[in-house]
Amino acid sequence: MKNHKFVAIDIDGTLLDDYDHYDVARLNRDVVALEEKGIHFIVASGNSYDALQAIFKDSPAVKDFVAENGGRLITNHHDILSYCHQRATLTKLLAFVNELPHPDLLSVSGQSKTFIAAEYQDVPVPYYPHHTYFSTLADVGEPVYNLNISWFKLRLPQPQIQAIVDRLNNRFAGEVQATYSGAFGIDVLPAGVNKAVGLRQLVTDQLNGSMDAVVAFGDTSNDIEMLQEVGTGYAMKNATPDLLAVADRVTALDNNHDGLLNEIELLFDL
Repeated sequence: MKNHKFVAIDIDGTLLDDYDHYDVARLNRDVVALEEKGIHFIVASGNSYDALQAIFKDSPAVKDFVAENGGRLITNHHDILSYCHQRATLTKLLAFVNELPHPDLLSVSGQSKTFIAAEYQDVPVPYYPHHTYFSTLADVGEPVYNLNISWFKLRLPQPQIQAIVDRLNNRFAGEVQATYSGAFGIDVLPAGVNKAVGLRQLVTDQLNGSMDAVVAFGDTSNDIEMLQEVGTGYAMKNATPDLLAVADRVTALDNNHDGLLNEIELLFDL
């Protein structure tokens, strides 16, 4: 086994089951056990920090976050680095959305809350703990880290969503980094931002470690760069084909059977 000093995990489709639940007591026990072995636990997610705080409200030992797919780094409740969209780019992106199949939800992640397009006021959004609605960008009075476009009702096939991702990256080359985020959605980040970039800066600049000492777990396209750059990259058994293709290993169990925690416990003899 490599000399792992860090464990980085995705959330949706990795820690969480298909009903957005995880074994809180088991995770808390594992995080403490990892710390006792000198192993640092990191969450690397496409979720906003606001959402991550809600997800881990009963897991106070979880303190280090690579949020917004690498666009925002938080440790011990303090922002240490962030990458924001330019307003001019956001204006063009919102216009581009009109060329796409009509989304079932459109939102932007701000510093303190999620801003949802006003036409979706009747759509339940329990995964956005703090949110409001915007009609124009003038209503969004804080930095924006991420634009999310979702077709969770229409359930567009992944190849069609990937084609939209490619269109975005071609149309806005040098301005954005779009990626499939799972659950029929796309995250559109500032150019050059991904989980690997954020994780590297947290591990090397803040925690004085090396990416070779990281073992990472994920389930879909926005985890590709992270799994490629760490010492050992695990794809979940339920992962998308593109992630399975780049993973060093695959978990024995899927996200609905505690595949992540099972693998961590086996790997570190917890």
